[in-house]
Amino acid sequence: MKLISPRDFVDLVLVKKYEDGTISSNATHVEHPLCPPKPGFVRGFNHPCGCFCEPLPGDPNKTNLVTFFQTDLSGYLPQSVVDSFFPRSMAEFYPNLQKAVRKFHH
Repeated sequence: MKLISPRDFVDLVLVKKYEDGTISSNATHVEHPLCPPKPGFVRGFNHPCGCFCEPLPGDPNKTNLVTFFQTDLSGYLPQSVVDSFFPRSMAEFYPNLQKAVRKFHH
């Protein structure tokens, strides 16, 4: 319904694969001169965040997942709008993470 301005985020991301097959993806907000704020977008802010995908011993088709996120959407949003945003965005995040882990392991 276009009630909320689109957000953009600028993060530095480090993805690392460990010898035991664990994959970590860690990120934090950065400011960069090549990524100035864009008209029509509100610049969001990600605090240090990430996820660890650790193979489950004995079952190569399963992964132990630990995630931690703290995002500030910025701007003036009612808490109810913020609360409704995160379940939807996380629902999109996990299938994409699953695809990425499968690609990374092969």
